[in-house]
Order: sequence, then C-alpha cells, then structure tokens
Amino acid sequence: MRILIVGAGVVGNNLAQELSKEGHDIAIVDEDASKTRRITETLDVMAINGNACLPSVLLRAGIQKMEMVIAVTDKDEINILVCILAAKFNVGKRFARLRTMEFTGNGQVLKASDVYIDQAINPGQIIIDTIVKILGTPGAVSVAEFAEGDVLLREFDVPDNAPLAGKKIGDLSGISELDAISFLAIVREGVVILPKPEDEIRPGDSIYTLLDKEFLPFLLPMLNKKVDEVQKIVLFGANQISINLAKRLENKIRDLSIIEPSRERATEAAEVLSRTVVHNGSGTDMDLFNDINMSDVDFFMSLSDDDENNILAALLAKKHGAKKGLVITNDPEYLPILDSIGMDITINPRLITVSSILKHLRKGRVISVFRMIEQAEVMEVVVESGSHIAQKPFSKLKFPDDAKLGAVIRKGEMLIPSTDPVFEEGDSVIIIALPKAIEKIEKLFGRKKILLSF
Repeated sequence: MRILIVGAGVVGNNLAQELSKEGHDIAIVDEDASKTRRITETLDVMAINGNACLPSVLLRAGIQKMEMVIAVTDKDEINILVCILAAKFNVGKRFARLRTMEFTGNGQVLKASDVYIDQAINPGQIIIDTIVKILGTPGAVSVAEFAEGDVLLREFDVPDNAPLAGKKIGDLSGISELDAISFLAIVREGVVILPKPEDEIRPGDSIYTLLDKEFLPFLLPMLNKKVDEVQKIVLFGANQISINLAKRLENKIRDLSIIEPSRERATEAAEVLSRTVVHNGSGTDMDLFNDINMSDVDFFMSLSDDDENNILAALLAKKHGAKKGLVITNDPEYLPILDSIGMDITINPRLITVSSILKHLRKGRVISVFRMIEQAEVMEVVVESGSHIAQKPFSKLKFPDDAKLGAVIRKGEMLIPSTDPVFEEGDSVIIIALPKAIEKIEKLFGRKKILLSF
C-alpha cells in the first residue's frame, strides 16, 4: 500500500519504520529538516521537508498516488487540514491524530467524518478509558479488551507471595478455577517469553493473561490481589486529559484532587469541575503533600505534559506514602527506566497511537491490535470464508514458532485451545506474536489465491 505520513515525530517515525519493514511504500513529510534528514539516513522511505498544509508540498510527496494518509503532527488543525486536502486529491483512507474532544468521545461537537477524516485517533480518550479500566482491575498494570469487551487482556506483576509463583503453566490448567484462563506471555527482565506447559511463573515476572471477564474474580486471589476500594486519588497536571478523567471519576471516587503548578490553569480547572479539589502548587511541594495527607492516597497519577516533572512527582508521592503511582511519559526511552525503579504503571501515548493505527493496516480481518511495550502484538483476527485457516485444525497449520494461539471466540464464547480446535468461519482468534512472526500470521489468515483457467 502507498501511504503518506505527515509528522516525523516519535509516532510518525515509528509508523514509518514499522510499515516500511512490512513492505508498504512510505513517504513522510515534516517541516523540521533535522527530522526528515534523520529518517532519510536510517529508513528506506522518501522523506520530504516542507509544510504539509501546502498542496505543492503534498504533490512533491506524491499525494496523487497515495492510497492512505496518516496525519500525526502535534497540531490538530494541521492534521485536519491535511485530511481535507487529501480528500480533494481523492486519497481513499485518511487517518488523523486528534487531541481535542470536539471531534471524538463525549465532547464531540462535529463528527470526524465532517472534516474528511475516516478514522480519528484520540490518545487522550484512550488513556482515560485505560485508566478507568485499570481502576476496575486491582493489581493490573496494563489493560486491553477484545470481543467487544467480553474478553479481557490484563498484565499483572507477580509478587513474592503470590500462589501462582513457582507454578508451571501446565500445572495451572489443572486448577478448575484457572482452566479457562490463557497465560499469553511472561515478561522476565525485559524479555518476552511465549510460555510452554513446562515454563514456570516466577516472582518479579510480569504476566499477560487472557480471560473471560466473568473469570477475573478467580484469577485475582492467585496473584494475592484483592478488590480494595479506591477512595482517594491525586492527579498531577490540570491538562485536558486530567480534567476529563476527573469528570469521569467525580461520581465514583470519594476524595479526588488535582495539583497544578500554573495558577491560571488551576483556576480554569476549578471552574469546570464540581467535586474535585484543585490545588495550585508543584509536584515537589512537600508542604502541599502534607496538607493532602499523601499517606492516605490510593493512587497518584502524573498526567502532565512534562515527562520529567511527571516522574519526579510520582516518585516523591510514593516516597511519602502514596500506595500506587501512575506516570504518563511521551518519551518511550523512559519506559524501561521507570520499570527498573519500580513505578507501578506507565502509559505511553505514542505507543497507544501507533497501536490504534496499526490495527487498521494489518492484512486480513484484523479487528483489534494491542502493542506491548516489549514490541510483541496481541491481535484479534476474524476467520473469513476462503482463508487458509478456515475449517482446518490447529495441528495442521504451519503456525510460527514466535507466535502463540491465545483463545478462539465462537458465538460469544471464549474457548481455550487446550485440545486441537478446528477454526470455523466467523471465529475471532486472539494471537500473540513477536515482531518477526506478524507477517506470517497475516498470511496465514489471508484469503487463498484463486487460480482461474480459460
């Protein structure tokens, strides 16, 4: 597919790298000459330096031949205008990253389609939904959902005293409460392991589990996780994400407050929130921490636009007694550092944006993609009539070694592949795949080529 990416920041760069590696014909446009020069030196894509709001620049990038445009600059207005121009050049598919809620979610004033956008990706909305789901799953450090929310993917850290610790995957399937739970992956010291029956879960591991939502109460005790009611949350940074999150939580959380260094932004937040207490202060103000009584805080969430301040504020909050810390970091290089220093939950908006776009670009009927920090992907794929996999048992497939079948969803029921399932048309199949296996999975679920003779 011929794809034009507008914006050569972290998201655009990652997309260009991923999509060119998968055989797509990629061009990328950015006004920053240093970014386009770096891409030219490191990737096999065409990089154009210029203002993508100008038709002449888009023509230099080959807009008239493009099948898709993905606008992921830091400015919504540029992304919108690029999609409008792309529509005038008859580009078939137009994606845009939008941060304002006026085109997405509950704050929608106009639909994205009204401004010629086929798919709007709002990282802020996804982050808010993710945090709300994390609050609903004690101990989870990342969450995703498949089969329209009926099947849950949850990542947990394994504590020393967890009953699961020291158990082999094969032994767990014999426990009646766990035989309907699929252990998709173990992350140990930054390495993804697709577990076999003989692999053991160890303290300090992170495990990715796939389960029907009704079975979540059976899994939590095995991780020594209990449903503790979250009563007190402190948010750092009064930006659009934290304000909209506070609106979602005001009727659910007894004690909710925001810390904001800017007096002007603190005042603006206080005017639009009804039950949230807004404090004007820094994330390192120990007097303010004492006034808030940080030792009573169940969750401290650093959601500002400044990575360094987010990290420092969350670390200090935990040092002063906050039970859990959550950090938004835009720079993916901080993720392994935060993991190594014991931060409970980290969220990377750029990783979320890339995952949201990739699910629309995967071949076959891929209807959902969850990108793990460790570069593995969990995909939900529909078995179509005429595909290589339809009506075949799993044992007859040349399934890649670097991929694992997690579950089959048939007529709303989640089936764990403990036997040798035959894939039926209409099934949704959930698979985890390491990077080099993704293309093989797409081919496996693709349609057979039909040879015509005359």
